[in-house]
Amino acid sequence: MALKTLEKILKKAKENDFISISDLMTGIETGKFSREEVSQHVFKHSNDAVKIGITGPPGSGKSSLINMLIPQLRSQGISIGVIAIDPSSPITGGSFLGDRVRINNAIDDEDVFVRSMGSRAELGGITELAEDFSDILAFTGKDIIFIETVGIGQSEYSVSEITDLTMLVFVPESGDEIQLLKAGILELADIFIINKYDRDDSNLMVKSIKNIISSTKKDSADKQIFKTSCKTGDGIKDLGNALIESHSSISKNENVKSRRKERFARRVRKMIENRILDENKAEIEGEIAEIVNKDNE
Repeated sequence: MALKTLEKILKKAKENDFISISDLMTGIETGKFSREEVSQHVFKHSNDAVKIGITGPPGSGKSSLINMLIPQLRSQGISIGVIAIDPSSPITGGSFLGDRVRINNAIDDEDVFVRSMGSRAELGGITELAEDFSDILAFTGKDIIFIETVGIGQSEYSVSEITDLTMLVFVPESGDEIQLLKAGILELADIFIINKYDRDDSNLMVKSIKNIISSTKKDSADKQIFKTSCKTGDGIKDLGNALIESHSSISKNENVKSRRKERFARRVRKMIENRILDENKAEIEGEIAEIVNKDNE
């Protein structure tokens, strides 16, 4: 019965039925549907989408930036999915869902799907489910899928591992954050954005980023810097056009396709490992207890 239910929901989700898409995601989240089964169904149909990670310090305007990009991309016929990862409550574990409130330029658009989820205090604010959800959105035909991180800890590393393109967002006051970033993190970013560019010291921030990028000595010529303001709308069109161009080139890139298969293999391996651990949990716990008690004798 569960398999028939899953197949029915998958069929309707592929037809872009919002309720079925939500039910599918919730089913994975609650354990009603197996992550392995869903992944096997959706992955082979999810390789036309481009996944874009957007990360940066809290308050840099990541959600507002996505909100401004949506109409720009939609005007060019690009369908959009958004996975907005919010901080989780340390008490309930639930998401505060603040990003979904800020992303409001798609309320009545059937070609834009926004899903908020809690970080559950995982390192970097990226959960395993975020990758599952992004595959589901790709399966439903979304062209570009944004995965927005909480913007703390190792989020730059984490989001780059599950996306095709990484955007790192700063504001003019982010000088201290940039100085604290390791060169490895900067090398992972493909696009640097100085948001809230209408503020003071913006030009100094651009200069600082250029100097740091050039010092990394790795593909620095391929890095792009954009200056945007969600308040005035400046720079949004240029950034949107760059993402559309990236969508076209990435979709045809054989190296990207190879990396996607590697990512999927890694996820399936982890799923199988987790299943084996769950199936043998009692035995494993028994062996652990035996070893611990033996050492204490």
